[in-house]
Amino acid sequence: MPTHWAFASGIGTLAGFTTMVGNLAGPISNIYFLAMRLPKNHFIGTAAWLFLIINVFKLPFHFFVWETISKETLVLDLKLIPGIILGFILGINIVKRINEAFFGK
Repeated sequence: MPTHWAFASGIGTLAGFTTMVGNLAGPISNIYFLAMRLPKNHFIGTAAWLFLIINVFKLPFHFFVWETISKETLVLDLKLIPGIILGFILGINIVKRINEAFFGK
């Protein structure tokens, strides 16, 4: 079933809709990636690329339509960079400890 076009297009449509209305595409895309039995690093890398692309696509909407990004929020984002770097480093170390078996391989 995970390789059938209807499954992939249904998940894609649902993920696209849920990310636009509530940033909820993560669990939906994870279900698809788990169904595809992606290896651990491919799972994480694919999810990272997917959300980079989705979020870059959404930026113009946040700036010009919803007006949820302002100069003030960008300044706050800059203050959070040390936490992002720490989270990146911690994430790498945690992922190394996760058993590949949890990803269906």
